[in-house]
Amino acid sequence: MNKKRIAISFPSPFDLVLILSGLVLIAAILALRSQGNSTGESIQMTLLFWKDGFFSLLEFTLQMMMILVFGYALAIAKPIHHFLKKIAHLPQNALQAILFTGLITMLAGLLNWGFGLIVGALLARFVHLALEEKNIPSNSALLASAGYLGMAVWHGGLSGSATLKVAEPNHFLVDRIGQISVDQTIFSLENLGMTLGLVFVFSLVLAILYRSKKNDENPTYSHPLRPIPPGENKRIGLWIGLFMIVLFSWIAFNESQNGLGFFNLNLMNFLLFGLTLFVFRDLKSFTEAVSEGIKSASDIFIQFPFYAGILGMVTYSGLLDQLSNLFLDNADQSFLGPFTLISAAFVNLLIPSGGGQWAVQGPIIMQVTKTLGMDPSKMILVFSYGDQISNLLQPFWALPLLSITGVKASHLIRYTFWLFLAGFGFLMSAVYFFF
Repeated sequence: MNKKRIAISFPSPFDLVLILSGLVLIAAILALRSQGNSTGESIQMTLLFWKDGFFSLLEFTLQMMMILVFGYALAIAKPIHHFLKKIAHLPQNALQAILFTGLITMLAGLLNWGFGLIVGALLARFVHLALEEKNIPSNSALLASAGYLGMAVWHGGLSGSATLKVAEPNHFLVDRIGQISVDQTIFSLENLGMTLGLVFVFSLVLAILYRSKKNDENPTYSHPLRPIPPGENKRIGLWIGLFMIVLFSWIAFNESQNGLGFFNLNLMNFLLFGLTLFVFRDLKSFTEAVSEGIKSASDIFIQFPFYAGILGMVTYSGLLDQLSNLFLDNADQSFLGPFTLISAAFVNLLIPSGGGQWAVQGPIIMQVTKTLGMDPSKMILVFSYGDQISNLLQPFWALPLLSITGVKASHLIRYTFWLFLAGFGFLMSAVYFFF
């Protein structure tokens, strides 16, 4: 008898946001019903709340798209490719190769998450090929896992969605928590310590996994690598980019005397815009690279209005207050940090975008934080850590890496699962004792 295989189809990120929108719609209707409104009135009010919120995060949407697009464009520049190919030959054995790939990837991810995602994938591929040239056995799946670690540290870096958003003077939660500068979040001693701790833990686990696991099957490359070269003739992009970099430096020099409060998403994107123009030199090459990057940002473009609609329903229906009270009934100052970390890690599996997740979950966390009289900057960091750590279990952002490295998802998860457990355990302990 022939046995038929049952294909399991996992929902896409867009499917998830539609499901989540439906669940929140029902919850908001029930919340309005509990306030004495009729069913018809509750439905009508909820739909209007959804409509009012739908385009409330347009600025945030564009900011998130730009930070990914420019990071992606820089990563596919031909000079970056050549540099990665050159340094891929530096490791002299398989253990050095794995640790080298992981450390470079985490550094790139801290600079920009889109840049780190592509650089890590490219480096994992180039290092594997370099080891093969030297006749050194290579574990391609473990290398790919090391090349994915930028997504496990990114939210504590320079492109963090939540940390940069709350640094803006008119962000969507400013009426609750005010403006929180990056010297209280990204550049705080707590974040620097946590990030360095994660880098150490991940490096240690990579070394353990190297010694305890055998090599996987050879990767199958199906993704052609097409680096985009800088322009050779018209160099108007180089001069515009240089002007923007100089202007950014001047602003940073003048404003840094009063702290780092000037640094936010807009200024970060301004710098990335200038760097990308500078690297590609002419407008044609720049446009070609940005067009490639825009393809990777299509999910943000499509999904963020629905996250904004969810935010509208949660906020205007009174559901936010009910959820906050539920949170308060089960948390106190001692356990708010661990609760926030766990919830952020779990919600990230449903909402792959850090920016979209902050739009939905941020108001609830900040409301509870304010009610308990706790430091919002610390809870923003805890949220960021929870969001980033479960990327190691999240298949959505791993798709470009799997395509570039030729590694199967089932092979990747063997290693990222252990990296997640170690990282999550470290974060839980540190958050409980120090946050």
